[in-house]
Amino acid sequence: MMFCSVSDKGKKRELNEDYYYLPRPGECFLAVADGMGGHLSGEVASRLAIECLAQELRKPYSDPEEAMNRAFEAANANVLQQAEESDSTRGMGTTLTALLFTDGGAVLGHIGDSRAYRLRGGALTQLSTDHSFVEGLVRDGVISREEARVHPRRNLITRCIGQKSEVEPEILPLDAQEGDVYLLCSDGLTTMLTDEEIMRCLTQSGKSLAQKLETLRLWALRRGGEDNVTVVAVGGETDA
Repeated sequence: MMFCSVSDKGKKRELNEDYYYLPRPGECFLAVADGMGGHLSGEVASRLAIECLAQELRKPYSDPEEAMNRAFEAANANVLQQAEESDSTRGMGTTLTALLFTDGGAVLGHIGDSRAYRLRGGALTQLSTDHSFVEGLVRDGVISREEARVHPRRNLITRCIGQKSEVEPEILPLDAQEGDVYLLCSDGLTTMLTDEEIMRCLTQSGKSLAQKLETLRLWALRRGGEDNVTVVAVGGETDA
């Protein structure tokens, strides 16, 4: 399996408050976090959340879903504690999306509006659910998916790490098949590109997975690069 990543602060932001994790030798998980808060604090929140998640997932476990949930609880407690220790970090928070591979499958952990996708058989499926204000409007039939992309409150999320003492992550067991490509990304990608465009890029022939992620980064920047853009992916080096 090939693991690769790209991250860019974009054209409008002074800092890159995204953070990501690719597995070290012997590890089987990856993650993306998109921090929020005042000056520097979003950057702190995303880093703390992923560092804590990685520390927890390195511990022995018998139930991967329980392990993922425990990792999210620990990350939330860590960010919340750090946020309360300084005026500069008070109120900070972060999205967190992680994928843990298991024997014959995987477990997705997710909170916020970063996303997880799976490319299988040339079709792209969003695995995560956006925990956002506009997603609720779409779900209730108030606005269309197209209207949600340009809604003035599209960046308002309803769940995240570091805002409440109890966290409610989405924990989803997944099957895995040979040839699958999994992609985790911050909303700096998905607000610039549609799912169809992401799928078209990932299914290009003659390019490695790393080259495809670089293409996604460039496309997002050419559309305006309004936010930090981070993408991590795992899959084979052959065309998906």
